[in-house]
Amino acid sequence: MIGQMIMVGFPGADEKDAGVIAVRRQLADGVIGGVVLFPDNIGSPEQLKSLIAYLRNARSTPAPFIAVDQEGGKVQRLARRNGHRHFPSARSVGRNPAYASPEAAKRLYAELAAELAEAGFNMNLGPVVDLNLNPSNPVIGARDRSFGADPNIVTALATAFIKAHRAANIVTVAKHFPGHGSSVADSHKALADISETWRAVELVPYQRLAKDGLLDAVMVGHLYHPRFSDREMLPASLSAKAMRALREKSWINFGGIVISDDMEMGAVRDDFTMDDLVTKAINAGTDLLVFSNQQSHDSELGTHVHAAIARAVCEGRVSRSRIEQAYGRIMLLKRRLQQKDLAGKW
Repeated sequence: MIGQMIMVGFPGADEKDAGVIAVRRQLADGVIGGVVLFPDNIGSPEQLKSLIAYLRNARSTPAPFIAVDQEGGKVQRLARRNGHRHFPSARSVGRNPAYASPEAAKRLYAELAAELAEAGFNMNLGPVVDLNLNPSNPVIGARDRSFGADPNIVTALATAFIKAHRAANIVTVAKHFPGHGSSVADSHKALADISETWRAVELVPYQRLAKDGLLDAVMVGHLYHPRFSDREMLPASLSAKAMRALREKSWINFGGIVISDDMEMGAVRDDFTMDDLVTKAINAGTDLLVFSNQQSHDSELGTHVHAAIARAVCEGRVSRSRIEQAYGRIMLLKRRLQQKDLAGKW
């Protein structure tokens, strides 16, 4: 059950690489429940397909999440430089009249999703549903990752993105709750304090997508706002307040999987030990923990994360019932993947 809650990055791009062999073993043994691929793992379409097939052949039960960040524009792991197709940024799509109709946007994202499915992915860490309230924001606005400042446009294009991926049987992850679009800081480098800039309108895409049954999973950001944080300067990603806002009927009314943003980002990396991170995140209500492994390139990172969670349970810092709850949500989503029924109700 603990293993299903862990998704890691890994070093290597070939089945002969030690990092790839190690992560495949962790999948086979149930130590981890999924992997995230980054640029160092991704070469030509042939190499990528072969790598993912090798990982899937670990024959872990249930099948692992094989995830990637494929938004388009500047956040595109399958890129032109390694033989894949280029897709426009969210900002370009939001501004281009050619994509004003839901059908046109869905066709574009169907092509993106088809490329992912062909490679063997079953999870895309997108769409970004942040509103572009601060265009000079270094992580969202300045990187063209938002569909726009209008929640109607953002929701409509996120809907097209999600429906296209569901048709290809790929899980989507809406991000970054409760809203990264107004921030002035990059949470990859430091905790983003949004207490003065955040606006309630940033919740609208989540509310509408949840109401329409379109949220498979939601990623909670390393963002600080008193409304979503348990104590001063504790990020939403480690706070029960943020998870309650996602779950409660009067807020988002979301029943699916809560995924952490990368637990190795600067916003949290230097302020917490791994034991603290996993304990706080799981107790807050995070179901699936993501460790990118881009800092340490540790082939055994999944094993270390698993041991840290197991210690927390054995020492009474995390309850067994909390693990069971997260496991239940993850297994439900994986069953829906297996049955090709991502549009099913939670």
